[in-house]
Amino acid sequence: MTKTITTRLGRLAAVTSAAGAAVALMGVPAFAAGPYISSNSGGANIRSCADTGCTSNGYYGNGTSVTMVCWTDTQWVYPPQSNYASNRWFKVNSPTTGYIHSSLVANQVSTPRC
Repeated sequence: MTKTITTRLGRLAAVTSAAGAAVALMGVPAFAAGPYISSNSGGANIRSCADTGCTSNGYYGNGTSVTMVCWTDTQWVYPPQSNYASNRWFKVNSPTTGYIHSSLVANQVSTPRC
């Protein structure tokens, strides 16, 4: 019984290690422990409000870490301007404060409503 468990754990470790190597090869940022920008277009505008018509306070390229402050549902945005259709926007801090469409933020964490 113990030998079976040890063998299975060894196989699980090998699979886990291989999966980690595959993720590294796929270009996932090493610091992907928290939310970060991941856009089909290479980055995201940080908007002054939760709408594509609002001015841009800056631009974050893919892989840029962001701090999610809160969320709001406003303007729907559809591909190709977003990764998927949604009306959810996140207020972010890092270092610029502003709004980013939810589809452009990977590794999302729970945040309160704005």
